Amino acid sequence: MADAVDRSAAIPVPRTRHRLRYAILALVCIGAVVWMLVLMQRNVVFFKTVSQAVADREHDGTRDMRIGGAVVPGTIEATSYGAVFELTQGGETVTIDHHGSEPALFKDCAPVVADGHWRGTTFESGQLLIKHGNDYEPPAGAKRCPEDPFREK
Repeated sequence: MADAVDRSAAIPVPRTRHRLRYAILALVCIGAVVWMLVLMQRNVVFFKTVSQAVADREHDGTRDMRIGGAVVPGTIEATSYGAVFELTQGGETVTIDHHGSEPALFKDCAPVVADGHWRGTTFESGQLLIKHGNDYEPPAGAKRCPEDPFREK
């Protein structure tokens, strides 16, 4: 039986090689998850009502966000670069300095969402969205908007 192979003399595969592979795989997975979380946080645009945005103005700083409210009647002033107007909601009012074109339904009392950031106490907007259907008409001769379009329930 000289041809018999002694199995105890076989060289075992080191376990450290397997551990290293798993450690590298775990680091790659953790890195991918961290990278995705960072990208998701940068691409999130928060929506706040006017009252929420005014209350959180100091905390939000110049971070991009959206605020929604109703256009205060008689405050729309056309400028060479867009419009300046006031939005109201929940007893708070904020001045919006909009740069760009206004949607066709942009009128007094229209429920508007402004996309932009704070510059001091003024909200600087680059895009306006109207929160309504194509047939919106404000009340004739309105001095006050009929109801809060972004009422918290």
